[in-house]
Amino acid sequence: MSKRGLIAYDTIYSSTVEVAYWLKALLGEDQHVEVKHFDQVISVAPYDYVIIGSYTRWEKPSKRTQKFIADNHRELAGKQVCYFLTCGDNDETMVLKAPGQKAHLIAGRNYLMGVMEQYSDIKPVAIGGFGGRECMPHLNRVDTFQVWMVGKLAKESAPWEGLEIWESLVPERVEYFANEVREKILGLPRRTDCEKLRWFWNSVQPANRSAADRKKYTPKKYDERLNTAKIYFSRSRIRGDLALAIKLLKDWASQNGIALQEQKRSFFNAYYHGVKQYGAKAITIHVVAAEFVEDPGNVQLSFRTWDKPGARKGAEEDITSAEQLLWADGRKVG
Repeated sequence: MSKRGLIAYDTIYSSTVEVAYWLKALLGEDQHVEVKHFDQVISVAPYDYVIIGSYTRWEKPSKRTQKFIADNHRELAGKQVCYFLTCGDNDETMVLKAPGQKAHLIAGRNYLMGVMEQYSDIKPVAIGGFGGRECMPHLNRVDTFQVWMVGKLAKESAPWEGLEIWESLVPERVEYFANEVREKILGLPRRTDCEKLRWFWNSVQPANRSAADRKKYTPKKYDERLNTAKIYFSRSRIRGDLALAIKLLKDWASQNGIALQEQKRSFFNAYYHGVKQYGAKAITIHVVAAEFVEDPGNVQLSFRTWDKPGARKGAEEDITSAEQLLWADGRKVG
């Protein structure tokens, strides 16, 4: 008899429920998988495994999702559990520096770290931060303000500007997550025909009704550099894994007199402050290395400093030296 599964979700604009039914299809029509909003769940006891899905609110799963986990966490701790999020940005090397806050990791799976730390007795089999969809004309006032505010704070880019519908969801992440469940929970082989089910998400809705050439989803560049009055930023990727990237970053720091201070570490990324005195000013270089499931065998790297151009010249040179070391021996991927 197949295992009994539950996909329990919270949603606000329906993207999360679309993904929930997409996952159900990917797991297989012959599998016992129920899809239910939290309002329809009074007990998780009848299920062998539970997949919990949520939209993102203020860099966390929704309050109802957190309450669902809190109310059921003892039973969930004894089951196979998975988490997924629909969210805005999908780049898990992103660091946000907002007024009055310490710079911190955002986007994708980073938004699940707080829940996982709070309920550490639940050991998720798989987690996913997929990206999502924003239909700008139908956002409520709070979310309209939030999108506007993030756009103001964004020093790298705001790809939703000028769009009525903006999508950031990476289909390969949904498919990878489903295959993790199939393999690790259901004991089934990984699907190789996932693309045929993307119609659960894909839509002929336009990005902008008055600009037919605009696209709802534009993948982020893997190789990028930005030098403005507000930020010096670079993104690239290398062949290898997270362990290799961390080793090379430590070598770089040692060779250049940089104090590399670990801020956050997970199985998929690592965030460091690279601190060094440049003249009269100590400058922090924000360094992130991450593995993305849609780009196996490679590691994404980003460097940022928000200091003013006149003060950060030495930091820019050190970032260049880091890239030279990371990219050596043919490791750079274009």
